[in-house]
Amino acid sequence: MNKKVLWIIIALVILAGGFYFLSDGEITGNVVADNLVEGSNVKTFVLTGENFKFMMNGIESPEIKVKQGDKVRIEFTSTTGFHDWKVDEFNAATEKVNAGESSFIEFTADKKGSFEYYCSIGQHRKNGMKGNLIVE
Repeated sequence: MNKKVLWIIIALVILAGGFYFLSDGEITGNVVADNLVEGSNVKTFVLTGENFKFMMNGIESPEIKVKQGDKVRIEFTSTTGFHDWKVDEFNAATEKVNAGESSFIEFTADKKGSFEYYCSIGQHRKNGMKGNLIVE
């Protein structure tokens, strides 16, 4: 098999995997993926933190929506500064990380309502580094 054909096959496999990932996951609202982990449905959100704001898919301080009983996974990376992601009502927090570092947290959204998530470092929350987790 020549190299050109091999590269075309590799490109097609990568494209097919991308389409599978996008179509297999629930891409409504701000959900990044809907994965099956150990038999439970996990809603995964990928956020970044920079000075005084959270970002997800180009949206600042995104609203995160899940259903009651969902297992939630927050994958958090600091792009600038020292940050974390925290929501008190579920006793959920990532590790505090420096720029370029990542952490994650998984928890079950077992209460309905609107809950503020925030960065617990210094005055970051007061300076606007917060958003809402909505459990329906």
